[in-house]
Amino acid sequence: MRVHFGKSLEAAVRVSRPFLLPTYRRAFSNMMARGLDQRREGERIVCCDFSNPSIDAVGGRYYFSLVRDLIDAGYFPVFTARRGTLSTFGASALKSLLLSERMGVVQSPNDLKEPFFLITDDADTTPEHAERIIVVDYEWRMCHNSNEIAFPFFVHPWIAKGVQSFHPPENPGRRPARLFFGGNTEPGKYDKDVIRDVYSMLSRREMLDVADAAIPQDKTYKPGDAAKWLASPEFRPFVFCETQHCKIPHNRWLDALAKADFFLACPGVGMPLCHNVIEALAAGNIPILQYGAYLSPPLQDRVNCLAFHNAQSLNDVLHSVFSMSVGEIQTLRANVRSHYDAHLAPGRFAQRLFCGSHDRRILLLNDYRVPR
Repeated sequence: MRVHFGKSLEAAVRVSRPFLLPTYRRAFSNMMARGLDQRREGERIVCCDFSNPSIDAVGGRYYFSLVRDLIDAGYFPVFTARRGTLSTFGASALKSLLLSERMGVVQSPNDLKEPFFLITDDADTTPEHAERIIVVDYEWRMCHNSNEIAFPFFVHPWIAKGVQSFHPPENPGRRPARLFFGGNTEPGKYDKDVIRDVYSMLSRREMLDVADAAIPQDKTYKPGDAAKWLASPEFRPFVFCETQHCKIPHNRWLDALAKADFFLACPGVGMPLCHNVIEALAAGNIPILQYGAYLSPPLQDRVNCLAFHNAQSLNDVLHSVFSMSVGEIQTLRANVRSHYDAHLAPGRFAQRLFCGSHDRRILLLNDYRVPR
């Protein structure tokens, strides 16, 4: 009874705070004041109509990535006056990163009197001028047919906001590191049973333990100062950069990835996919991973990634990266670049979302969470 009451109280607070808390009320008022004044003549409108608070899940990452990609594809995003989700622009750090962008707000999709595209989580909404309708589905399931499309992973919002280019300058010769890992390695967070039991994969800590055993200590470099390492041209076989001991600034993360040929792409906390694999691809860094099938389209072993399926095969892959020729690495890197540019570069997903003959389709936000 006490647990049920606690959950009910939490739900009541979540529903009421957009109406009561000053931060939420102010954010809603500021967004409403935008109207359509920031739209440029001729810009195609994409109206985002979200009533379900699930769109704000994972700290607003869904919201940021979708809207950012719409903008990168050349669309003008317009939001409806749904107080529950619009007011969180003042509370969500990730959504608030969008506040410097040009955006619009209307009371309802029906207020738009010219052709537009609609993304909504209300399946019954059919505005008169909506040429194409994308219905957001929050179920944890995979696509069943061509009328459904999976929401991809993107470069993390903090990285996307802090860099000018997703293609760091290419090193003309060999990169200063053959293999790189950068990230949090806290055992309590990155050695959870869910990775093993649900997804049948090695956890981050297990992957790092294999790497520690496979790569001699004299070939492993652990930077103490990120800026010093980033500025150094000295070649290092394996650069192991734990966030707890050496934090790489957001605006230098792609530069760090661009210093290495290969990236040890470990799983996230509770699921395989992690932002860092998308960022590695953006930097032309070849990922070593167990979850290539979770990207859409999937990564292919020895084409645009190095794949493994257990500790022994990871050990074999790690040994192989140190014996690869420059030509083999350059071929893999070219394929990585091609895959990223075709499918994951800014604006690519938004373009794909509205292409084809479908005038109504389903967008699955949680496809990537489903075990393959």
